[in-house]
Amino acid sequence: MSVTSHSMTPTNVAELQALATSVRRGDAGALHLSPKAQQLLDALLAMPETVGLSNISRLGEQLEVNPSSLTRLARALGFSGFRAFQALFREDLAGSSFYSTRAERLLDFGQAPEGAIAQGAQDQALWQQEMANLTAAVEGLDSHVLQRAVSLIVEARHIHVIGLRASFGAAHYLAYYLDFLRDDVRQVSPLAGVGVEQGQRLAEGDLVIGLAFRPETRISVDYCRLAVEQGATLLALTNHPGSQLASLTDHVLLAPADGPFFFNPMTSLFLLVELLLSRVAHAMGNDAISSIRQREALIACLNVE
Repeated sequence: MSVTSHSMTPTNVAELQALATSVRRGDAGALHLSPKAQQLLDALLAMPETVGLSNISRLGEQLEVNPSSLTRLARALGFSGFRAFQALFREDLAGSSFYSTRAERLLDFGQAPEGAIAQGAQDQALWQQEMANLTAAVEGLDSHVLQRAVSLIVEARHIHVIGLRASFGAAHYLAYYLDFLRDDVRQVSPLAGVGVEQGQRLAEGDLVIGLAFRPETRISVDYCRLAVEQGATLLALTNHPGSQLASLTDHVLLAPADGPFFFNPMTSLFLLVELLLSRVAHAMGNDAISSIRQREALIACLNVE
């Protein structure tokens, strides 16, 4: 990997992204990287969540490079080592500029140029990545973990579902239809005046289903942590095994969310939600059918359209 060091070390992901663009264009005075080093840097910038949360060995395996290549690239960029380089991505994940940085990267990488043909290529790239996310979610699914999750849902005394901001839609979808199948399902939302302290009412025998993608919403993580401390069981649906939510429980379902979309791709998360609902309905059998019929009768009685 041929590199030439420079004196302007990036201090955030946006600056690193600008540096990569300058290198790619061959600007005067820009850092020189070999084609392989440029490809490696572009690959890292295309997967900020993974870079920020993975160790160097796992990252090397995913990119099919020796970890020493990552270290050499980091030093060529002016960092003392890979950890200092990785710190930029971790700070970006924790900050408020997460989505804008992804949008800027999408544009700077030339993935969203002008013209109908280019836009069609972008649409195809997005579709292909979503299909890859779905495939990864299914292939990485541990059937024992999924079945245990179903048992937890069926057997729980009370169920609280929490997912805020980007994860709110999937949390509502899960809570709404889970309430068709069984009693004592509640969606936790600050919109209804529900705060983290409500987790103090949870105890052993209760289940919290937490949905959170990077960057994780602090209220969701705090609620789940408090619920676990109160003795409740946590089922986490997240997009990375190194997330804060995943660190709180052994019951984790992963929904990969890679790709060029500058918000969190949610297709794989909704797939997991539908898999859970289908399995729960199957496990409950006639009880599920009876519960659904009661709900349908109520809807008909109230003339709800």
